[in-house]
Amino acid sequence: MHNIVTITKHWQPKKFNVNLLSPNTGRERDGHMASSKAFGVGIRAAKKEAKRVSELYNAEIEDNTKGINK
Repeated sequence: MHNIVTITKHWQPKKFNVNLLSPNTGRERDGHMASSKAFGVGIRAAKKEAKRVSELYNAEIEDNTKGINK
């Protein structure tokens, strides 16, 4: 398993969340523990934070905003 950084839609319009999914001991259903890194930010800030976190934790970025009206 490896670290994954996700960008997901926030409940507010034009806002996004950035989370770091880290492997854990298997207590979570999918074997990852989520840590919020940015909450309710614009798309540019979300992508910038995702890039920073991915470099820091050697993680791949999973952008779940494709096809969402930003």
